[in-house]
Amino acid sequence: MYKRLLRLAALVLLAAILSAPAAGAGAEAASIVEETGAGDLAFIEDRPLAPGELAEVALGDDPAGFSFVAPTGSVYDVWLFPAGDAPATARAQLWRGDALVAEGEGTLPALSLRLRAGTTYALRLTGSGAVRLEVARHALSRCFDMPMPLEAAGDERAKVFARPGDAHWYALEPEASGPLALIGAPAEAGFVLEARLFDADGALLGAAQGTPGGAFLVRLEAEAGRRYLVRLTARSGATGLYSLRLTSLDGGAPESLRLSRHATMLEGRSSCRLEAEVAPAGSAALLYWESSDPGVASVDDSGRVTGRGEGTAVVTAHAPGGASDRCRVTVRRVPVEAVSLLSHRLSLCVGDDAAIECDVLPDNATDPRLEYVAEPEGVVEVDARGVLRGLREGECTVTVRALDGGWVDTLAVTVGPAPKRWRALLVGEQNYASTVAEVRTGSVNSVSALRSMLAGLSFHGARFRTSTLLDVSRDGVLAGIRDAFAGANDGDVSLFYITCHGYYANGMTCFEMYDGSVLTAAELVAALRDVPGEIFLVIDCCGSGGVIGRASDTGDVLKGVDAVFGGLVGPAAADGSRFRVLASAALEQDSHRISFTGGAGEAGMATVFARALCEAGGWNLERSARGPMRADVDYDGAVTLNELHLYTARRVMWYLDLAAPDGRYAQSVQVWPEGLAEPVFERTK
Repeated sequence: MYKRLLRLAALVLLAAILSAPAAGAGAEAASIVEETGAGDLAFIEDRPLAPGELAEVALGDDPAGFSFVAPTGSVYDVWLFPAGDAPATARAQLWRGDALVAEGEGTLPALSLRLRAGTTYALRLTGSGAVRLEVARHALSRCFDMPMPLEAAGDERAKVFARPGDAHWYALEPEASGPLALIGAPAEAGFVLEARLFDADGALLGAAQGTPGGAFLVRLEAEAGRRYLVRLTARSGATGLYSLRLTSLDGGAPESLRLSRHATMLEGRSSCRLEAEVAPAGSAALLYWESSDPGVASVDDSGRVTGRGEGTAVVTAHAPGGASDRCRVTVRRVPVEAVSLLSHRLSLCVGDDAAIECDVLPDNATDPRLEYVAEPEGVVEVDARGVLRGLREGECTVTVRALDGGWVDTLAVTVGPAPKRWRALLVGEQNYASTVAEVRTGSVNSVSALRSMLAGLSFHGARFRTSTLLDVSRDGVLAGIRDAFAGANDGDVSLFYITCHGYYANGMTCFEMYDGSVLTAAELVAALRDVPGEIFLVIDCCGSGGVIGRASDTGDVLKGVDAVFGGLVGPAAADGSRFRVLASAALEQDSHRISFTGGAGEAGMATVFARALCEAGGWNLERSARGPMRADVDYDGAVTLNELHLYTARRVMWYLDLAAPDGRYAQSVQVWPEGLAEPVFERTK
């Protein structure tokens, strides 16, 4: 009660302050307080709105109050879908504490605003009529006006509810009239899907037919050219994978169906096929199959039932429209009689994986599970699937034992030294948000060309394993580094390339991501320091020379580099550093992009530095074809860091002079350490 009085007093004080208009704004603010009745605001009961909820609301003069927490910082829409026979009128206000942050009138949507993650908001609704309320993130497939399109027939996809309370929207606009069926199936037991069908005006057309196993079937008599929307959620806000399938019901939906058997017996993991007869004759044979206990008996889309474990399960066939039939499946136990390894010796290297191949006899044994024990410990690790990973050089014995019956076989494993592995992560930022920066056309081409160049290179036979990331956030880049270079050893080489908007400030280079997030050189280097082995860092952006503290005057080594590399310049640089760095420009210079076809579009656009890099490694970006390794000036089949630097530095300036003979473009490729004669890569034999 004390807190309520304090809050009420604060609101009264705020109203008094706002009653004296400030220049240009006070009168408007005062009218808002008067209209909304701020003195009564503290006593409105706000019902918590669960994530993904579609709430039924009867509108009136008294505000209907709801509270919710934005799970992530993003733009959210407040949707009010018509729910009654009469048209609805609505006014919505969004509050954060005692502050009115947005208001709007109408229904589809009522208002839209960027919200803070983890912040509680209050929504007040007044008006007339009935509506269905949804608060949805303004993103593809997350809201009514940005649904994921579905083709009229044959469209099948797998999706995931990643956050509790997610709601997915899909749209279909059939070109021809006729019956359609949409089937959604959960990937695991206990995950229940729910679907509702809406028209283009937001009116609810109906709810989907659910199955006991958590799937749903939507049967729709579609009209050509009409737009339909499906809102898909998981019961209780659950998360997980699901599949979605849209197909045409040629011949109409079955009115009834009958299975070829209503009871069957399976010996262990054997299988049988259930046939379904539908009526009337000629109606669509589209069915959805499910098992009441997939751990006992599973069933696929063709009606093939396979025993999985001892017990009884019910397999049901469903047809869109409600027709169904069932078969009771009993699975009898078949004991394991032996286990047999396909090979009794295995050699692998440190860091390598290998799968143990083992037969469980008989083939239809009910419980084929195996356990694996390696002795002595520490030479290999083996998971529950029988996948080995070499941990250190040495020898060990892996014992394979059947959980059913205790049958065993053994495998002798020898682990040799780790091979040198070459991995690359290429990052490009091109499609910047309009509120962040201009589109950086050519980034995609640059990344694609470098990937093609690396595909034709090796080092002593080791091939590059290349990953790419396009239009990714700061956190996405750091996560990509962890994923791409996971499991690296001291003898490995990890190449990281990034092309994006960049600038030099406060003693270091900063990389601007497509969404406005900023990755500093210090953060990038810190993430790469956690990767064992040699690091080859290639930076293709404005101000990139700041990563090694280099201005266009090579004698000017700024102190800012100490904050980035912690001493990797000057005397400390020669002391066994794992880093090799090639930067496209000095810290005060731009990194240029030009079109090699004369147009301004994506087709012929790339960074000058990326084009020079590709030529150095034997790839012609303009022709998308393999060519000579132009940086290999001594023709020994390998390119050193020094050769790579000398070639790209000359080639970049040559291209810029062609583009602007007046010399207005300047771009000095930077390298660290200078003069390094160790090979970077060689041509694949």
